[in-house]
Amino acid sequence: MAGGRERAVAERSLVCLLQAVEGHRTIVELRNESSAEGLIENVDGFMNVRMSDVKFTKGNGGDVVDFPTMFIHGRQIRYVQIPDYIDMRKAIEEQLAKIGRTRKPPPRRMKKARGKT
Repeated sequence: MAGGRERAVAERSLVCLLQAVEGHRTIVELRNESSAEGLIENVDGFMNVRMSDVKFTKGNGGDVVDFPTMFIHGRQIRYVQIPDYIDMRKAIEEQLAKIGRTRKPPPRRMKKARGKT
């Protein structure tokens, strides 16, 4: 994680699930109807994705172009296919622990002492 703002965005959204897919092959569908299938190398807190060994499909089943690497801006992503073998709940919990977010229990309130009168 680069900075505090990036960490905050990752903690409060499902970006942490996408970060858990790093190192796995998947398909990223884009807003312009294109898709990129490849190995996810890195996902930052703003959902920008760096992929390698990419098969890029233009439009609705158009031409397929191979790229050794590809960077996808987070705003262009419509959908990411999470592989079936990834347990999403566990992946989110592990990723949140990795970026340093831990839920702290609420502080216990002390009962007010009542004096005898």
